[in-house]
Amino acid sequence: MKQRTLSHLYPVEHRTFMAEMMPGVERFIHRWQPLKATPFASVAIIHGLGDHGGRFGVFANSLASAGLAVLAVDLVGHGQSPGRRGVISSYDALMDEVGNAAYLANRTWTDVPAFVLGQSMGGNLVLNWSMRRPFESKNVTGVVAMAPMLRMARSPSPQFLRAGRWLEKRLPNFRMSAPVDVRQLCNDPLGQDAYLRDRYVHRKMSLRLGLSLIDSGEWALRNHEQINKPTLLMHGCDDTLTCPAATEELAAKAKNTTLRLWSHCRHDLHFELQRESVAAYMLNWIQGQLKCGARFTAHATTQAA
Repeated sequence: MKQRTLSHLYPVEHRTFMAEMMPGVERFIHRWQPLKATPFASVAIIHGLGDHGGRFGVFANSLASAGLAVLAVDLVGHGQSPGRRGVISSYDALMDEVGNAAYLANRTWTDVPAFVLGQSMGGNLVLNWSMRRPFESKNVTGVVAMAPMLRMARSPSPQFLRAGRWLEKRLPNFRMSAPVDVRQLCNDPLGQDAYLRDRYVHRKMSLRLGLSLIDSGEWALRNHEQINKPTLLMHGCDDTLTCPAATEELAAKAKNTTLRLWSHCRHDLHFELQRESVAAYMLNWIQGQLKCGARFTAHATTQAA
């Protein structure tokens, strides 16, 4: 099977800035858009645990050079946004973060179709947001979830979960270390090195955050009928952090979903050696959701899928 890679048509403008998402709530924003071209659509990116929006730079630049406007937000407690690292006030507050990012993208690029993309924890968030808040997400044309955290690749034991829930009721903001072996992230040594060198990456997770992600992943699998808009699910077959089989399970149960598994890819598809093909596949899928043809070009290569 042939893959598709991008033709980079436009130079890209990249900006970073602090923005007020709602009164008194500021988040750090990363923005990429094509120069000398009107974007054919926009996408708001929601990053994973311990990550930040700036680490999507190479991937976002490819998308923007093909005509897509891209906005990524550093979530609360992540990147250059305020907040204690890895701590949340509630899972519902994370839903607010997704809604604010989608609203900002809509406000920035009016009159173009809007999409949301989430990776890992972000994949969990965008799926749950679109399912639980249909009115708030009504202006979003489609959802993309890459390596969504529906289940961990290695689920914690029932005994561990019981102890965690007991402690979470008493110390919800107690933080655990969440170490990452960079070899689990991607096959690209440059991508692994970039993670190690990034001073804005953190490796902390509160009990409330960890248990909320576990519970919300299971909720999404149980309530698959709530998926009410086109949804692209992508997962690396060699992912040992989040569970590819759970993504397959959701795709098998839910309507309106497209599943794309990537052979020989690990967790961070946006850093993988096949990232140009991942970007091209996503752009082709977005084009398929639009009533009018999108203004970007892709061409076939002979790489194996």
